[in-house]
Amino acid sequence: MSHLINNDEQFNALQQAAEQLSSCAGQISLQIRQQQALTSSINRIRASSDIQTIFKTAATEIRELLAADRVGVFRFTLGSGWDEGEFVAEDVALNFPSAMATKVHDHCFGSQFAAHYCEGRIQAVADIYQAGLSDCHIRVLEQFQVRANLIVPVLKGDELWGLLCIHQCAHSRYWQMTEIEFAKKIAGHFAIALQQAQYLEQLQAQVAQLDKAKAQEKALFKITNRIRQSLGWEAICETATAEVRQLLAVDRVAVYRFNADWSGDFVFESVTDEWKPLVGVTTTIKDTHLMESERERYANNEFFAIADIYEAGYADCHVALLEEFQARAHVIVPIFQSDRLWGLLAAFQNSGPRQWQDDEIKLLTQISEQLGIALQQAEAVWKIHAQSVALEQTLEELKQSQMQMVQNEKMASLGQLVAGVAHEINNPINFIHGNLTHINRYITDLLSLISAYQQHAPGSPEGMAAFQQKAEEIDVDFITEDLPKTLASMNTGTERIRHIVLSLRNFSRLDESDFKTVDIHQGLDSTLLILGGRIKACSDRYQFEIVKNYGHLPLIECYPAQLNQVFMNLLTNALDAIEEAVEKAAEQKNKLTKIQESLKHTKSGSPPKSINQTTLKSAFETMALASAKNSAPKYSITSLQQSQ
Repeated sequence: MSHLINNDEQFNALQQAAEQLSSCAGQISLQIRQQQALTSSINRIRASSDIQTIFKTAATEIRELLAADRVGVFRFTLGSGWDEGEFVAEDVALNFPSAMATKVHDHCFGSQFAAHYCEGRIQAVADIYQAGLSDCHIRVLEQFQVRANLIVPVLKGDELWGLLCIHQCAHSRYWQMTEIEFAKKIAGHFAIALQQAQYLEQLQAQVAQLDKAKAQEKALFKITNRIRQSLGWEAICETATAEVRQLLAVDRVAVYRFNADWSGDFVFESVTDEWKPLVGVTTTIKDTHLMESERERYANNEFFAIADIYEAGYADCHVALLEEFQARAHVIVPIFQSDRLWGLLAAFQNSGPRQWQDDEIKLLTQISEQLGIALQQAEAVWKIHAQSVALEQTLEELKQSQMQMVQNEKMASLGQLVAGVAHEINNPINFIHGNLTHINRYITDLLSLISAYQQHAPGSPEGMAAFQQKAEEIDVDFITEDLPKTLASMNTGTERIRHIVLSLRNFSRLDESDFKTVDIHQGLDSTLLILGGRIKACSDRYQFEIVKNYGHLPLIECYPAQLNQVFMNLLTNALDAIEEAVEKAAEQKNKLTKIQESLKHTKSGSPPKSINQTTLKSAFETMALASAKNSAPKYSITSLQQSQ
């Protein structure tokens, strides 16, 4: 029993030690849970990029851990001087109102406490009515039923971003140092989360800027590519306005063209459905403000970027005109055709004011430059088109001239043909014509003889004697002998004419202009027959003959009429060449004779006469050159090519 506790003092000491041990155990347990909550918060900050989720989850864990009535994250309104703000995250007990929907206005805070909180001040108030707070501060806390609070600053870099607020609403509360340190650490990690979110926002902004720049380059490349593809000016403008409107997310993009008097018209646009169109609806615009004030600046390649037309200092008339366009903000850049101010490229924001970014203005400037290039290209294309039309006209005139030349050649050939045909027909016609007189006389005499016989022969010897006398007068025996010969001669002439006509028809083949299979013997024979008169005259004069050594020639596919024309041209040229060659040979013979005489004098000792080198050269030219120079005309070559 010696070990038993036998007095009250020892019992009380042991009980106090047990209570202290229990309190220490509770403190250790609370610290462990706080450390777990802190670790959980750190892990969420590392794992999540959603700052709102981080705040909300942390508020729930803190309120549960500290057994508070409300835990909220309060953010100051940017630019308010820390006098205004709102709760952005909260966890509150069910029997107390939420602070999320309330805008907080505390004009005392900004002037009295903001600077201290920036330096790290922490406010731990056990009872707001016993802490000596200002009346305005108490009124702010009363609207949220706050009785005790713990306020820790949340910094973003060096700036006071907001507050971590822990409220006890049901009763007053003394805040332990461990709780204050825990809240301070949580606020510190909030600052890290805010900094991390800021970095993420900056990164996202950079990515968005890169995406935007990429989209702008893509749009610029698309327009440039259309220009390189030599598409029409209209297609280029339609593409440019549509691409820019979509890329800049504006309400309207339009192309405006100046007239000679500096009035103008909208000629192309891309506009969203809720705004009225300007192209084809708005009449020619005569804006004195633009014509007198801004035109010179546009001519100097300056742009206008207006965030709000009502704050730009525009003249009332110009504002009224922009209101007709339904514009509230705009960017306008000039379009040049070479060095001449051609028009304007305009982007309009109709729904409200807009601050234009440098990259947006740069894009519009680049697009306007490309439109200027497209204008120059369109002008060049128009000039080329005009030149092409002129060349086509010239070519048509040349074709007409060639056709006329061919026609003239045909007419010349036709003249030769007519001459040959006339010569060939003339001979049989002459002896037919000459024989017609004799035939007429023979027939007249025979008719008179028959008439005399009818009158006298049947009656008396006197009639018979008269008939006999008439027969002797007309020399019936001669007529009997000569009439068959005359008729045979006329028959020969008519047969000759018939052959000539058939040859002429075979030569011309007017009914055979299509590509077909023919016997070229007929064409050659017809051509030789038509040229027979000239061939005979040449052969008699220059002692040559035509030898028909055709051999076996198969049927060929050709244009018969054109091929016969080739035969005509070739034979005519050959006859011309023979005549010219003979004449040239006679001329060369005379020159050679003179040279021989000069050489003879040299051999005999006489001084030689001066022999001109040109004379010597021309003397030894072959007659082949004379005959070769008369090649078949172009029309014949063309006909042969077509017949191949």
